[in-house]
Amino acid sequence: MNYLSLILIIPLAGAGFLALFEQIKKYLTKIGICADCLNHIFANVIAFGVFVVSFVSLFANGTLWDLNTTSDGLLEYGMLQAVLITIFSFLVWMAVLFSVNYMKGKNGLGFYYALILTLLTGLSAVTMANNFFTLFIGWEMFALSGYTLVAFDRMKRGAVEASLKYFIMSTVGSMFVLLGTALTYGKFGSVEFSVVRAAVASGGNPANALTGAIIALFVIGFGVTAAVLFLNAWLPDAHSSAPSTISALLSGIVVKAGAFGIYRTVISAFGNVNLLPSTSVFISWIAIFTMIEGNFLVFYQFKRKDIVDFKRILAYSTTVHLGYILLGIGAGTTVGVEASLFHILTHSLGKGSLFLLSGIIIAAIGSRDVREMKGIGRRSPLIGIFLTIALLSLGGIPITAGFYSKLLVIVAAAGGLYGPTMNIVIVVMAIINSMLALGGYLYILKIMLFDESDAKATDKIKIPIIQIVVMSIMAVLIIFFGIWPDSILQFIGLAV
Repeated sequence: MNYLSLILIIPLAGAGFLALFEQIKKYLTKIGICADCLNHIFANVIAFGVFVVSFVSLFANGTLWDLNTTSDGLLEYGMLQAVLITIFSFLVWMAVLFSVNYMKGKNGLGFYYALILTLLTGLSAVTMANNFFTLFIGWEMFALSGYTLVAFDRMKRGAVEASLKYFIMSTVGSMFVLLGTALTYGKFGSVEFSVVRAAVASGGNPANALTGAIIALFVIGFGVTAAVLFLNAWLPDAHSSAPSTISALLSGIVVKAGAFGIYRTVISAFGNVNLLPSTSVFISWIAIFTMIEGNFLVFYQFKRKDIVDFKRILAYSTTVHLGYILLGIGAGTTVGVEASLFHILTHSLGKGSLFLLSGIIIAAIGSRDVREMKGIGRRSPLIGIFLTIALLSLGGIPITAGFYSKLLVIVAAAGGLYGPTMNIVIVVMAIINSMLALGGYLYILKIMLFDESDAKATDKIKIPIIQIVVMSIMAVLIIFFGIWPDSILQFIGLAV
């Protein structure tokens, strides 16, 4: 039980301390203490500490503690939670470390870090929840932090509007989840995943229209955060308006919480032989059409006359990859869930890298327009290297992590519960969408690596050493998991 407490209490208590430092900043300055320095140091120590605790738990099962633990019927911590929280806390730590230079000179630094740590606390609570009510509490915690972080640079044009759009859509989604939770309790007398699953499978609670409606409510509610088909209008505005570090977290881990909520609904609570075949087809076709929509919107951005926004392209690309994660869940098999977890990791690394890299590029050229980034990879070879590794991983090119995660998703779809003919159709659609996405990534590489820079844009770009370290760590991990995928799949296999 102490271990469960550490995962939640460390970042939450740290957020309180960081907010306090910001409140007493002027008094610290008077006695010669750098409040911003304290915020940087303390935030990095906390983020790194949560990552270490979760990472160690992957190896410590049965020695230091038992991962199959529960806390008064509200929380659980097993290998599934250990894997997801390790991914989440790692990307938070990378974003916090990157922020040392990125947020230099910005006001409200303590509040910024406090909100990020609160976001991590909420995501951890969602991951560890073993019932819909506790999941909802954690959901609202990270969502409130997310709204505020999107509008953190409130003087920036569009930031507050993007935050408001995110708030309105997410709140509507939360109401669907809350209504689904209430109906679940009314029908089954419990909101615990295991109890609901057993009740649905029993003869006394056969699948019916109300059960289908409850599943639909949860899928729609969680689907808003997961940015699935037609529910992702908040995503491009939030990504393009938020600080690049926050964009990395939104795309890298926040939208994954939506996919995890759908997993909890479709697999954990309602995943039995009576419902899985029909829900598998439902989720998988949502995934395919989400990919199609995402690819269409990515290519549409290249045709825009006003601005070809790099961060907006990356945001729509996230929608495509959420389709792959949902496709693994929709397969309804152990291999499918394993594939989804692996793709959560590889997409978090690849897209997190690109959003952090966008912060470097935008700071260097003062624009988010891809057309003004021509040849930037030659002005900075490091940018070219990081960009190439991340984009090729997202495109599913061999020796990168994204290749194996996409391959595993497609293999899972081929063995899904839809039936032989439907399996073939879904696999073909997934491959076509993967090729389309790769075309978009290669087009970006062509612009940034091979097109001629403007005559005025010839200066070399200097990147702070801390940012180089962050980008290097993520690039190395993308290649490492691409060459040795079994190093992480052995833990993911235990999680499912």
